[in-house]
Amino acid sequence: MTATPSDKQQHSQRATAASSPYSQEELAKWRAVLVQRRNAMADDISALEREAIPTEHLSVSSNHLAEGGSDAQEQDFSAIASASEKELVWQVDRAIRKIDSGRPLAFGLCEHTRSAIAPERLALMPWTPFSTEAATHLEENQLPAEDLLLDD
Repeated sequence: MTATPSDKQQHSQRATAASSPYSQEELAKWRAVLVQRRNAMADDISALEREAIPTEHLSVSSNHLAEGGSDAQEQDFSAIASASEKELVWQVDRAIRKIDSGRPLAFGLCEHTRSAIAPERLALMPWTPFSTEAATHLEENQLPAEDLLLDD
C-alpha cells in the first residue's frame, strides 16, 4: 500500500519536529512570526524601491545643485536599504524552509555548532542560523556568515 500525500506530509512534519529542538506547536509559532516579519519587510522593500526610483517631479523641482545632490543621496540610501532588506527576506525565507522541510538543518539548530540556538536569541532574530557561539566565532575571525552556512 502506498502512502497518501497527507501521510507523507505528517511523516515529514514529525521528522522536522523530531530533529528540531522545538515542538510542533513552537515551530508553528515561530513560523507565524517569520511570515509576519517577511510580509512587513516586503512592504518596506516596496516603499524603499519606490523612493529609490528617480522621478520627473524630483528632477524638475531640484532647481538648486545641492537639492539635486540631496535627492540623489536619498535615492542611493533607499536603494542600499532595499538591498539590505532583500537579504534579510532571503534569511527569513530560509528559516521558514527550515521549519517546513528541515533543510539544510532543522530550525533552531546552529549551522556551525549543530547545537540548539537559545530561544532568547531566536526571539530577537528568529531567522538566525547561528548560535551566539557561532556568531562570536564569525566576528572574532572576521568571517562572512556565508562561510558557515550550509548549502540548501
